[in-house]
Amino acid sequence: MLLMKTGKLIVFEGLNGCGKGTHLSKLTDFVYGLDKANTIFRTREPNIFDGNGQKARDLLKSVGDPYSNNVAAVGYFAENRKVHNEIFVPMLEKGIDVFSDRYWYSNFAFQGAQGISYEDIAMANKGSRVPDLTILIDVPVDVVFGRLEKRDGLSRRKFDSDKEFVNKVRDSYLEFSEVLPGLMGDESIVVVDGDQSVEAVFEEIKGAYLAS
Repeated sequence: MLLMKTGKLIVFEGLNGCGKGTHLSKLTDFVYGLDKANTIFRTREPNIFDGNGQKARDLLKSVGDPYSNNVAAVGYFAENRKVHNEIFVPMLEKGIDVFSDRYWYSNFAFQGAQGISYEDIAMANKGSRVPDLTILIDVPVDVVFGRLEKRDGLSRRKFDSDKEFVNKVRDSYLEFSEVLPGLMGDESIVVVDGDQSVEAVFEEIKGAYLAS
């Protein structure tokens, strides 16, 4: 009997404007090019697979203080993630790779910067699937703000407009390699320098994928 390989859950993370979308697409094309039999499910968080995901998206689009609604946000994201797992975990079991734009790291980074403890965020997310590879694209905040200004102008979502807050988010992301193995059993993070050419960044990402 032919045993089916398990698919890999691969997550792209980082500040808005770091290049996640660009490199998720490039890795998708690369993996398809390796073997025509490869199958990938591309997804993102939060999503609208349930009402919690829609509430989370509404929070992200709202204007105002980036430090507000922190407790509600943790709940919305964590509950949406449980539904998300119900959709993609069966795919992994069938050998389909899942590429996700954001996962629980965004909760730890953004809600951590809002003042929620890592321990409380971890408790809300217990039981969700641990990624096989997480590509954290790290870009300095000044560089990200320059990119966002070109892309979105000066009118941006609250989570992208407060430089002090975004610096806290970046600091949180850079702690995860030490924090999350103990809290979540998650040792999947590879930090990639996103302040390079697109080609150089993708070479690092491709290397991390091939080594995973």
